Amino acid sequence: MLGAHDKASVPPLSPREDGIFYVNGVDYHFLSGTNYTVVVAAHSVANRKFLGVKVRILNNGQQSVTVRPEDVRVEDAVAGREVAAISGAELANKMRRPYNWSRYAVSAAAGPAPAAGDGLETADQQHSDLMRAMRQMASQMDNAPPVLSTRSFTETDGEPDSAIAPQAMLSDEVSHLRMKEASRPDVLMQLQRQVSPDYVERTSFLANTIPPRADVDGVFYYPMGKLARNPATAKKAAKSRIVRVTVPVGEENFQFMLAVE
Repeated sequence: MLGAHDKASVPPLSPREDGIFYVNGVDYHFLSGTNYTVVVAAHSVANRKFLGVKVRILNNGQQSVTVRPEDVRVEDAVAGREVAAISGAELANKMRRPYNWSRYAVSAAAGPAPAAGDGLETADQQHSDLMRAMRQMASQMDNAPPVLSTRSFTETDGEPDSAIAPQAMLSDEVSHLRMKEASRPDVLMQLQRQVSPDYVERTSFLANTIPPRADVDGVFYYPMGKLARNPATAKKAAKSRIVRVTVPVGEENFQFMLAVE
């Protein structure tokens, strides 16, 4: 008891081992604590230049809880160091720069680089084609149905669907969480394709207060170049990078180990 009082300021880790389910080939890990459930998935995005970590937090308790993006930590488990996040707004601004567009989003639309002997007219034409492709792609993505709701948290009329009953079996919980992730277009899958900067910014994780029986979700971004490869598996497996994701929610701490594709 004395030891518990001494460490009262440190949120306890959730006692359960994480479960796993799959949506569109992406593995989703989840942990359920006393009042909250956290679902996490990770995949390379934006032409494999960044790691996208999708986090969903479900409030199964009776009180609202506030979650801030800066509280979520991602550590490189191979190198043993924390990795600094880049906000969705900052990444979107990088993508809006013409010289970064092909690197992060639309390499197919940009076309080949001009040859050394091409004149100024050819370079101008290719630049015009690139800008036209950028505008067209942005228009298509802005007109597409958003992956995330425009509301900051899940809210339904009548009986909410976000809470998991305390007496629910593991199979019921997996089915509930998988249905929630599969009910909308998969943001991680979309981010592996050609997307607009507005889409990246719109789907990023923002600070939120989660009411009881509601949930929030969003994506965190980290530079892939900052992650070390495991020398023992780098030449044999795609998942040679390992990250440790820690999500504090209220008085609980949820921690996951994820292989990165």
